[in-house]
Amino acid sequence: MSKHDFTRLIMTSACIATLAALITLTPASGKSPAKGVPGDNSSEKISIRAVMVMATGAVQQGAGSQLTRDKDSIFGIINTKGLNPGSVYTAWFGIFNNPDQCATRPCSGADFANPAVMGSRVNFGGRLIGPDGAATYGGFLRLGDTTAAFDGPGLLDPKHAEIHMVVRSHGPALMGTAFMDQLSVFNGGCPPNTCMNVQSSVHQP
Repeated sequence: MSKHDFTRLIMTSACIATLAALITLTPASGKSPAKGVPGDNSSEKISIRAVMVMATGAVQQGAGSQLTRDKDSIFGIINTKGLNPGSVYTAWFGIFNNPDQCATRPCSGADFANPAVMGSRVNFGGRLIGPDGAATYGGFLRLGDTTAAFDGPGLLDPKHAEIHMVVRSHGPALMGTAFMDQLSVFNGGCPPNTCMNVQSSVHQP
């Protein structure tokens, strides 16, 4: 391992350890610190949530996500486990800009079909899963940026939108350009594989 690779490994491990500590120490309510306490920034809102297995509704042990919002952008990080080694998974911001128009709360995937919700799905990472079945994704998104969007207008209301961080399976790694599509395209690699959302972490406004 080169010195550069070793340094990157140390930095990644430190970020994961920090997120794990925050998940452990933060109250289950996930509320932002009250005004006046150390570290408070009234222009930002930070929430920490569990990661759910979508097929069963169970909490994925040892996983969590953090979302930071301000008036112009969001930054999200999701650290998760329980993925299939040798398969490709992407991470997506599921953005419901007008969550009051969702059929249920929290919003669901079905609400993307309702134009009044102003929903959008935006990619923020993709990777081939190693033997440990773990992955970390992080992404920053500004107002109106649709560069990596599958659909919709992107992020319109950072403070009041309902944001889901979703991990999506693209099946076993393919060869050539199909593999590149698996890393960033909503249905990349499907067919021949089957794509599906497998985990979700919900951040309500």
